[in-house]
Amino acid sequence: MGTISTAHDLGRAIRGARIQNGLSQQELASKTGQSRKFIVDLESGKETAELGASLRVANALDIHWAAPLPTPQLILDEAARDIAHELSSGDNEFALRIAMDSLKKLKMMKPEHLKKPKSTGSERFDALLAASARIALDGVSARKPRWGVKLQNPWFPGADTRSMSEAFKELTIKRTPKAFADFNIFLKDNSLEMP
Repeated sequence: MGTISTAHDLGRAIRGARIQNGLSQQELASKTGQSRKFIVDLESGKETAELGASLRVANALDIHWAAPLPTPQLILDEAARDIAHELSSGDNEFALRIAMDSLKKLKMMKPEHLKKPKSTGSERFDALLAASARIALDGVSARKPRWGVKLQNPWFPGADTRSMSEAFKELTIKRTPKAFADFNIFLKDNSLEMP
């Protein structure tokens, strides 16, 4: 069997693995904390078998199936969640690294649509993710996200981790992509390059 795409496929895989492991239905039920009836139903491909219990039985038999590759939206949502976590623990530098890494991944994926993720808890980082989404969609989609709010005061994320001279700030302003400048965020274009 190559793929598991139906309850019947899962049932056949579990039955085959159970027999291969020399287990009776009752032994498998005991091993996984399920009833024998549940194992019988699962092996017969019952559509309404509880998912969590089915996964526990499959894992006990070393049956695993791959999840799809992360979508661009998942990358963006996870970045917002991880940034919020890092900000709550006071690690702004790592939060910025997460934001930049997610932008690089999104640019490689060339998404056609991105929806607003949950807030990071920071106006700055929410604006940074909104600008990143616009950059990732640039040249791929005619529809740009309408979410995101321009910051009232200019933000130089690099200044959060090191001191920046006025001359360096001026250079950064000149080399900031428009999508970031539109949000009053200033990052040099070379900080967005692929590794």
